[in-house]
Amino acid sequence: MTKLRIGIDFDNTLIRYDEVFHGLAAARGWTPRRGAASKAAVKKRLLAEDGNDLRWQALQALAYGPKIGKARAFPGFAEFLRAAVKRGDEVFIVSHKSERSHYDPSIELRAAALRWLKDNRIVENGHPDPDLIPAKRVLFAATRDEKVAAIAKLKLDVFIDDLREVLEHPGFPKATLPIRFTGGRAWDDIARLADCLPIARVLKSRPVAARPAGRGGNNRVLAVTLENGAEVLLKRYLLDARDGRDRAGAEFAALSLMWAGGMRRAARPIYKDPAGAFAVHSLLPGRAMAGRKISRAHVDQALDFLKRLQTLRGKASRIPSAADSRTCLADYPRHLERRLARIEAGLPQAPAEARAFVRGKVRPAMEALIARFKKRCGSALNAKLPRSRMILSPSDFGFHNAVEGPDKKLRFVDFEYFGWDDPAKLAADFAYHAGQKVAPALKRRFREGLAKIVPDREDFERRLALVEDLVAFEWVLIVLNVLSPESLSRRRFSAPERRAQALVSERLRRAQSLLRRISR
Repeated sequence: MTKLRIGIDFDNTLIRYDEVFHGLAAARGWTPRRGAASKAAVKKRLLAEDGNDLRWQALQALAYGPKIGKARAFPGFAEFLRAAVKRGDEVFIVSHKSERSHYDPSIELRAAALRWLKDNRIVENGHPDPDLIPAKRVLFAATRDEKVAAIAKLKLDVFIDDLREVLEHPGFPKATLPIRFTGGRAWDDIARLADCLPIARVLKSRPVAARPAGRGGNNRVLAVTLENGAEVLLKRYLLDARDGRDRAGAEFAALSLMWAGGMRRAARPIYKDPAGAFAVHSLLPGRAMAGRKISRAHVDQALDFLKRLQTLRGKASRIPSAADSRTCLADYPRHLERRLARIEAGLPQAPAEARAFVRGKVRPAMEALIARFKKRCGSALNAKLPRSRMILSPSDFGFHNAVEGPDKKLRFVDFEYFGWDDPAKLAADFAYHAGQKVAPALKRRFREGLAKIVPDREDFERRLALVEDLVAFEWVLIVLNVLSPESLSRRRFSAPERRAQALVSERLRRAQSLLRRISR
């Protein structure tokens, strides 16, 4: 994973003084006590009343010195720092700050700032701590020119400051991405831009804006605007040793196969990080289909995409099996057991309601279902499905992973599980996928259309009749995956702002509803 050298300004970028200045001014009767007032509002009021800045200087000396302990870091900074340190980034604080107050030379401003950084567990306090910034990476400059020179000397990838005068300084290094901090929830935006820095090195154009794009269930997905005006999609993949899948590689290979074969209803692959941490794709125009009403035309477009995909079979000899592929009927119960085992591993930390549901409802229902399935399969249970009867499958295929362009044509996304698989699994997945709502008549249309595409229709329909109930049950387990430590870490990676407790509660309700539906 690409590691960064990140520089951060201190005053009014990392630390917020609004409450401190308002409290000090109100205590002296200089501003009303009621209502919030920013540092800028306090300054404007005092200068307008006095015609000079003496009272303002007095407040500055106190706020930046002995009263600095009342200041707080801007919202989102702690999360930004934690994520940067976890990635292995080197974080520096570079501040334009006098050693002592001009108003009261007895006040040591740099010492006060360093004390605040240590007290707020941002900088190490005498002992090495891998979660904090080493004290040697805190630099103070006497002038703005000196500060910019320090930024250049550090060879930073990015520098974050609230002042344009710093970021637009003639001496500001061209190799460093300048990011202006503007308050509010800006640290969220800054984190996204920092995530995009690898693009600058690869595409030779720096990111100027980034916004979340798509669901990003296991990954962070960003639509990025570059300095040259181009827009691309950045996908950051969670690298988890417990998983071991090359998600970036699988998706890039799938997109490369499609584009080489003339298919343009998927993103163009642009670049893949050799370590598999991220990839850059073209940004597909249009509206996400997730949650929208599905029409007959939409189903027909999905079938046409799959049909065209199968024309590439002869060029896909190097494409491996899909993630969680089914090469024999015995794979279906094996995957159920494996999924439930991962869920049960996380039950000791799960809420009591979740433990009761899994142990009292899910486990017994699954065991009964598997017993009936094995009896129906008989001697065919372990018979291997030859590749000639498999299809090239996006694996996680459906309208939850589709975008409707301005031309009303569907384009499909998310191919990190792509590969050869049993067409019966694709058909059943489409019918029971928890992430999309398709009318029963349209599900039948999809199934009938897929039967015309598969290599062996009779075998497909026979296998589908056997495995359909198991795939439906698997979606209960997929929804409950959030109880497993592995899956919860993926969700926190893709959406770190979501609270784990809320996510677990939401998924438990959905799993209960699904189980009731398929048990009828």
